[in-house]
Amino acid sequence: MKKLIFMSVISLLLGLTVKAQQTNIVVSIAKKATSCNSTDLGYQVYYGASSSSELERKAVTELKRNNPDWQSVESKDNIDWGSYMGNYLVIISTVTTDSKGCQRVTYGVGFGKESSSALKDALSHVKGRNWTWLESKHGYRIEVEKRY
Repeated sequence: MKKLIFMSVISLLLGLTVKAQQTNIVVSIAKKATSCNSTDLGYQVYYGASSSSELERKAVTELKRNNPDWQSVESKDNIDWGSYMGNYLVIISTVTTDSKGCQRVTYGVGFGKESSSALKDALSHVKGRNWTWLESKHGYRIEVEKRY
């Protein structure tokens, strides 16, 4: 009888599936044009169970309030073409100097199911936003590395 109960409990436990809570994350970046190029002023992170569009609205509102010199805003969320990218967030920053001596700050935002994939996504994001940036030449600094 004990074996039967034990086997029933094991079967029940193995049969249960737990769905992880999906956390939506949005990062908005404030940008400003300069005499040489454009530079990033700051970023704002919002997360929760709300829709990405609602989180983005909140992030952009907060970002504009905290960065009065902003001229444009770019946002990125952890939903890529309808596919959930994960709940790890990495934000990196880079500083590059062009041939005229102008410095440019660029933030890279990455998401993933683990921190290494989120970092890889952030590095790709920086490269897509600043074509002059090279990891080997300019490096980067991790601003945020967090699991939500």
